[in-house]
Amino acid sequence: MAKVRASDVGFCVVDDNANVIADNLVRRIREATAEMESQVNRLYRGRDAYDLEDGAKLDLDRAIEQLTYMARTLREVQREQSKVVYLQAAE
Repeated sequence: MAKVRASDVGFCVVDDNANVIADNLVRRIREATAEMESQVNRLYRGRDAYDLEDGAKLDLDRAIEQLTYMARTLREVQREQSKVVYLQAAE
């Protein structure tokens, strides 16, 4: 019988670098957000003045899906943090 890996059942081995990963991710998001938000606002202000090409529309759809997935995943990580304390105490 094959050994079941934690990742196969939706669990992840505790990562000693989790805080470093989170801090790095937050820093990178903050750096990128300022410029991205400016460009999003620029597109928003001119949304009635132009038609995007089909390729640009498709790229935007994909980017929105990717950002939505990342936001959902980070919210799930955040929600699970209150449960982690109880799991660690039980060990």
